[in-house]
Amino acid sequence: MTRFSSFLAATFLVANSAFAQSADIVFTTARVLTVDETTPTAEAVAVTGNKITYVGDVADAEAMVGDNTEVFDLGGDSLLPGFASGHDHIVASDWTSRGISLFGVDTLEEALATIKDYADANPDEELILGYGFDQVSFGGWPTKEDLESVVPDRPAFILDFTIHDVWMNSKAFDAGKVDPDESDQVPGVMFWQRDAGGKQTGIGIEFQLASAFRSAGAWDPAGEIPDIQKRLYDQAVKTGITAVHVPLLAMPTVTDLSLVKEDEKLVMAHLHELEKKGDLSIRTFVATGFKDPNARADEIVGHTLDLREQYDSGMLRIWEIKIHPEGNWSSQTTWMMEPYTDGTFGGAAIEGSMITSVYLQANMAGLPVGTHVDGSQTVRNVVNAIMTAREAGYDVPNNLLHHYFWVSDLDHETVIGNEIMVNTTPIFSVDWETQDVNAPDLLGRARVEATFARYSSRIALGHNVSISSDVPSSPIDLIGPLLNVEIAMTLQDPLNEESKPFPLSRKPASLEESLKAVTIYPAAQQRMEDKIGSMTVGKYADLVVPDQDITQVIPGEISNIKVLGTIMDGRFTHREGL
Repeated sequence: MTRFSSFLAATFLVANSAFAQSADIVFTTARVLTVDETTPTAEAVAVTGNKITYVGDVADAEAMVGDNTEVFDLGGDSLLPGFASGHDHIVASDWTSRGISLFGVDTLEEALATIKDYADANPDEELILGYGFDQVSFGGWPTKEDLESVVPDRPAFILDFTIHDVWMNSKAFDAGKVDPDESDQVPGVMFWQRDAGGKQTGIGIEFQLASAFRSAGAWDPAGEIPDIQKRLYDQAVKTGITAVHVPLLAMPTVTDLSLVKEDEKLVMAHLHELEKKGDLSIRTFVATGFKDPNARADEIVGHTLDLREQYDSGMLRIWEIKIHPEGNWSSQTTWMMEPYTDGTFGGAAIEGSMITSVYLQANMAGLPVGTHVDGSQTVRNVVNAIMTAREAGYDVPNNLLHHYFWVSDLDHETVIGNEIMVNTTPIFSVDWETQDVNAPDLLGRARVEATFARYSSRIALGHNVSISSDVPSSPIDLIGPLLNVEIAMTLQDPLNEESKPFPLSRKPASLEESLKAVTIYPAAQQRMEDKIGSMTVGKYADLVVPDQDITQVIPGEISNIKVLGTIMDGRFTHREGL
């Protein structure tokens, strides 16, 4: 790829220019995939200020080159719209990935050895933190006694690979002020695992850890959030992300609305300062979080509207409410209409009547609502809530279903027929982290093939589905939109050379539809489709420069494409080799 300097740019013909103003940046000789159906491809794009001012052929682009224009000849490589993430908790969630990483560790013995090595190498750390363990690989849930065998002297908190569940030793229970008889937040959904004698085993399910984590001194939002946010955003822009929907901030206050509100105010004030200074590197659209089983609908709606009055720009916006009513199917804490193979149904901390109340009150005020829908019964409850709000006259098209994992035929047809928008995380639906083993074991092969990971059929129909990584439930190094494009096109884990398509009954998506799922579809979910998501004259200049022509790359290699440049609002937020 050749970069033309400004003085060479002057050699382009400008005398006969029909354009009144020279562009600041011109990309030429490119394979431009605009994601604009009126002009799907082009050869050149011009940027003036923070807007796209030309999309077309090379000849007319040359007429926009002036003395100070920076020109990039891409030599036939692609130019893409800026990537928009439809679901990543990248503002404040890095507290979940401190310390020891157990991703890729397949046995309990290996995990314990890894933890011991880390603890021995860091004797001054008052808390031993970690993340990424997979109880299926271990052959079952580990215990606090297991953890104490390698960390007997300090509190240890080790999150699982979903970051919803935690493994703790006795010192962590003591530091977290967890009473042996402490009540569960929501039995069967948010709880401490216990043995047959009622003794806590060392596992906390579905953010049951939150209060203990805070009490142990492991969370300092004012001190940690600025560094966390910068670290995560710096990583995200390297993958081409120019906009992100943050569907609740995913902090260890998430189960207590009174604490959540204070943390959300703190985070938004920090982001607003960055916006005012011109240092916010990603357009950020935040949903307030509702996971507290004791909170009221009017309380969360009122709080969200108050914040939206303060933050409602094209760079930083409070956009919706995110309801998080349940856990993960892999820990059997999602609510199913039909039982798991052991006869249980799971459950939810926030059930149908409360979900409907939030949708009605929020939609009446013009606020969209997104909901974590993992289990089939929760999908049913949320689809019913959305349809009830529409029937009441509150037609908010941006209501969202997040995850969309286990979906009945009836609900799938309702979602498609009524064009209800969906976000999902493709890597959670393939054979990454033994999902291909866990899913049939817990729900049966027939249900996997019939009802699991049905997002691909929606993509094939051209319906609005965004795909993203759901950081931190997948680690930050998996945030890449191109990684998600590859998974949608292959139904395989790009990290595993031996990965096989899963589920077998699903049809891979095309490149065209997969690119929409990381550009125009998530933009529309945030009601920003008239400003971002495609390369169209007049839209904000949010662009991605990959190092290859993506149309010539086989699907299984797309995640290996390197992003050379990310432009957001007309300025480079990432530039390497360009």
